[in-house]
Amino acid sequence: MGTVQSVDRALLLLAEIGREPAGLVALSHRVDLATSTTGRLLGTLEAAGAIVRDDTSSYHIGPLVNSMVQPSDAASSLEAIVHPHLVKLSEQLDEAACLALVSGDDTITVDQVDSPKPIQAENWTGIRVPMHAGSAGAVVMASWPDAEVDRYLDGNLARFNDSTVVDPGLLRKRIDQARLRRVMWSHGEFVEGLSSCSSPIVDGSGRAVGVLYAYGPSFRFPANGEAQRIAAVVFARAEKISTELGWTHIMGAS
Repeated sequence: MGTVQSVDRALLLLAEIGREPAGLVALSHRVDLATSTTGRLLGTLEAAGAIVRDDTSSYHIGPLVNSMVQPSDAASSLEAIVHPHLVKLSEQLDEAACLALVSGDDTITVDQVDSPKPIQAENWTGIRVPMHAGSAGAVVMASWPDAEVDRYLDGNLARFNDSTVVDPGLLRKRIDQARLRRVMWSHGEFVEGLSSCSSPIVDGSGRAVGVLYAYGPSFRFPANGEAQRIAAVVFARAEKISTELGWTHIMGAS
């Protein structure tokens, strides 16, 4: 059975981008195609979300492809690395501590250490949350190039309750704050009555692969005057994990 030439070429480009991100000219040389042909294929792949372009016009694998990938040994390894930190974070804050992984345009919680308190929020393991609905997604998108942020914010931003932020301008401001602080609070934006504090877990490339967060009922979390201290604790713990993954650009929380 014959193959479709344009599909073959698109797959070849995807494979090259997955091997090493690059710009238009470099990719056209690597796949031995005319620059004009490569540009048309890249435009199609970018429009579909299969690839994204960063601020230097280099192309990277995008959320469409990432969302199709099954959980890998790397994800399992990350869970094993993070779990002891969740235990310590829960002990430090006396509230639930969780690990969420990036899955396309969502975060999905894969591990939780429950609060020792008698009144607890539900276990979030297995729950998917869109990137705009809370603090976890904001700190993830803070590691994305602007073009990828724009693609997401130009899409359908679902509202889950009156506290969900769906205005693209306000979300961009929040992402800019997360880029500076690398830690963020949210209050009832996905589920009413719950507050969470999140900080990104980044690998050696500086891109968020997951989120460390603590959460609890808003009536007690954070306690009066404790928000800044809690944010510093979550931030410091996430930075320790990121360092174990090869991240070296350590910033102070503000």
